[in-house]
Amino acid sequence: MARTDLRPFFSSEHSAAAGRASVRLAEFAPFFGFEIDDPRLGEVAFPVRRIKAGESLVRAGDPFDAIYFVRCGFFKTVRVDEAGNEVVLALPMTGEAIGLDGLDPGHYTADVVALDTSLVAAVPFAQLAHLGRENASIERALFRAFSRALGREHSMICLLGTLSAEARVASFLLDLSDRFGRLGYSRTDFALRMTRQEIGSYLGLKLETVSRTFSALAASGAIGVDRKTITINDLAALQAIMQPKGEEPEMRPAPGAVRAQGAHRPSPRLAREARGRALAFA
Repeated sequence: MARTDLRPFFSSEHSAAAGRASVRLAEFAPFFGFEIDDPRLGEVAFPVRRIKAGESLVRAGDPFDAIYFVRCGFFKTVRVDEAGNEVVLALPMTGEAIGLDGLDPGHYTADVVALDTSLVAAVPFAQLAHLGRENASIERALFRAFSRALGREHSMICLLGTLSAEARVASFLLDLSDRFGRLGYSRTDFALRMTRQEIGSYLGLKLETVSRTFSALAASGAIGVDRKTITINDLAALQAIMQPKGEEPEMRPAPGAVRAQGAHRPSPRLAREARGRALAFA
């Protein structure tokens, strides 16, 4: 899909879409990779749900019936481990799909909780599959969504098992930078919707380690931190953290693509977390 400035589309979400109960496929299809050739197909409408911060979109065990496309907002996908601890598996945001994990088992495998007030288009999977049979671009977009989910999970497994704490945080910030950039927003100035604790859970790090790493990156001048607002002052410095010594950093790594070089053997705890993440899609 060609890079598109989505700001005009998403900036009107709360004022326009929030005041109505549905959205036409033609309105959001281009921003999720669909190409609508048939005007009648573009008029197909789907319900829009407004989810307040802290509210659940779906819960683990709920019957799988729809895929949710995030029109604006941020979510966390979480599971509770055997010890009762919340493990953050994914952080889906504007322009991404939620619920792909439920297709095979027939139920959602994790809780999905809004990190801020968000809007999602709820697309019944049976209807989406039917539309995919009628329009090849919709079918391809659905396959791409599955592929991206798998790719992100594989990258996260690699990240958890091989990178240092500093490299994990750098990778996390670079991934967010790329994701915001693809939406037409600033790559270097953005607000973190998640807490340091949630970031630590996602990266397999302790809260204290995350806070200490943010402080160290800020002290080095690579980033600026003002509460939840992050300013990336030196993208190359963050990229260099993820490179083995003597190798030049890539100018723009692919989103979520973390290369395991100079890797150490993952600890049993990280290996268990990695296996748990592999079970759920974002």
